[in-house]
Amino acid sequence: MTLVDEAQSKSQLVIAHGRAFSATSMVKDLNKEHIQCVCVRDLEELSSLSPALLILDEALLQAFGEAWLKPESLFVLAEDHLDFDADLYVPMGFNKKITLKHIESALHCYVQQKQQNELRQVIDNKSMSLQRLADIGIALSAEKSLAALLSRILDEGRKLACCDAASLFLLDSESGDQPDLVLKLTQNASIEFDFEERHMPLNDTSVSGHVATYGCELNIEDVYQLVDTPYQFNPVFDNATGYRCQSLLALPIKNHDGEVIGVLQFINRTKAENLKLTSHELTRENVIPFDNNVIPLLRALASQSAIAIQNRRLIENIRHLFEGFVQASVTAIEQRDPTTSGHSFRVADLSVALAQALPSSGLVAYQNQLLNKKDLRQLKYAALLHDFGKVGVREAVLTKAKKLTPHQLDVIKYRIRLTQQTLMRERAESELAMFQQHVACDAAMQLKRQQHLQAQIVQLEQFWQDIIQANEPSVLPESIGQHLHQIHEYQASDESGILTPLISKEELAALSIPKGSLTLNEMTEIRAHVTHTENFLRQIPWTKELQDVPDIAGAHHEKRDGSGYPRGLKQDQIPLASQIMTVCDIYDALTASDRPYKQALPNEIAFKILRNEAERQELNGDLVKLFIDAKIHLVIKDKQYNDMSENTSSFHHHVCDFDLLDDS
Repeated sequence: MTLVDEAQSKSQLVIAHGRAFSATSMVKDLNKEHIQCVCVRDLEELSSLSPALLILDEALLQAFGEAWLKPESLFVLAEDHLDFDADLYVPMGFNKKITLKHIESALHCYVQQKQQNELRQVIDNKSMSLQRLADIGIALSAEKSLAALLSRILDEGRKLACCDAASLFLLDSESGDQPDLVLKLTQNASIEFDFEERHMPLNDTSVSGHVATYGCELNIEDVYQLVDTPYQFNPVFDNATGYRCQSLLALPIKNHDGEVIGVLQFINRTKAENLKLTSHELTRENVIPFDNNVIPLLRALASQSAIAIQNRRLIENIRHLFEGFVQASVTAIEQRDPTTSGHSFRVADLSVALAQALPSSGLVAYQNQLLNKKDLRQLKYAALLHDFGKVGVREAVLTKAKKLTPHQLDVIKYRIRLTQQTLMRERAESELAMFQQHVACDAAMQLKRQQHLQAQIVQLEQFWQDIIQANEPSVLPESIGQHLHQIHEYQASDESGILTPLISKEELAALSIPKGSLTLNEMTEIRAHVTHTENFLRQIPWTKELQDVPDIAGAHHEKRDGSGYPRGLKQDQIPLASQIMTVCDIYDALTASDRPYKQALPNEIAFKILRNEAERQELNGDLVKLFIDAKIHLVIKDKQYNDMSENTSSFHHHVCDFDLLDDS
């Protein structure tokens, strides 16, 4: 029975039979072939045996009962006179030649079926493993946080290998000339412990260090039995916790260039899942080495981990790079306006804090509009860059300290001094004529003329002082405003003798600015910073997650009643993020720094102005109330912002001055 001999090497074959077959000489023949023959008397004995073949006789069939149904997995050889649906039949009395031939055929079928089942199980297991690896790859690629990614890697690796513990190390090349090996995460299903990230010098004396240094795998059956190896297991964790590490598999994590970026370490593979290794005895009884059934899977996981870690690091590096670019850009932009440095950073912090307060505010109207993590990032960047467009505002406008330029003021001063000189010359001529004529009536007239000329000279000096005062960017006194029209109506002769107004219509309009130093055209130019901001930001190739930044930043001067700019949007036409930023922008413009026409306002007055704006339906009343009630302003109270105002004495207009631009 050659076939049976081949099959025996794979499994111990068992034949169950009744007393009729026991009486034949075939039992001894089969035993010589290492096939165990067992006589059974009832179903209970048959069930406990799980044989490869059942040889059924009439007495055994009666013992099983008429209701007995043959299991699908059981191969049955029966005497041909029995009324039973068997797989093969032999003559009654078990003819030796025919019976042995049928037994061989039955065992052949059993062995083939068993091999097929085992092969199918292997294929199913491999298919499941491949599917599992595919699922793991998808899951790892979807993880957005590096910490969550590393935890996911260890979770999945422990499930694949059925092991109790795992650790993940990453190389840190930024720590100095020699990279460090950083223990980023450790998991253990059997014990609880406090974990702290730990840096250690990279060398080949430890298991993980050896793997990281040489990029090799280490599969150790018992870490405490290492002899004559260049590396040794560090028992610090075991000594501190009472745990017992035994089997260990350490795999390098390599990037696409073949460079080692980390090490995966799996510890204590167990015979079954969910075993708790709470004692050294349980560890010895239940821990097995890592074999070729799991090592290829863990290698694949290490490869997937390398891709996922590198991608996540790349994304974070890009994010840090972009953050740095934004920070540098805002700092550079604010250098054009050092009197309000830090404004954009403060508005960003206030805006994010106000948005984060919405979910717990109880404002039902916004439950479907709450800003998620992506929206908060968009709001942050929009707030940081909302004044980016000030680079498009002319320096002469942005730094216009007073209502008239120095040149314009010099021209007016020249006109006044020239007119005064003309009057003083006429007065001197009148005095000379009076002395020469000696006529009483003429003298009286000349004296009266001299007094009139002197009064004009004095009046011109007062005109000059009024112009000097009106030229300041502070709030224009009403009396000075009336004097300006009188000054404009005053006719003075120029060098050619032509009568012209002492100040032109354009100069009158500039000096009549009620507060600040900007004309309507200049305020329009500064207002255009919003359009410049939006146009500049649209040139940046934003990712899908940040594509709304230009729209949010471009609407931060819109008002809910349609009185804002640049588009005159109303109500919900204005993005919620922009409405949030508008409240914070106005608050900071009112409270952050002094202006020549006013001092920085205390919070109480700033809040009153915000409430008034809300009552006029210009601002979102719910957001204003939440800003005040939730004390959002405290977010920036003790925070240090870059202050460049001490490094310059030049005057600058801030493009978000609420009083000048939004209330004109």
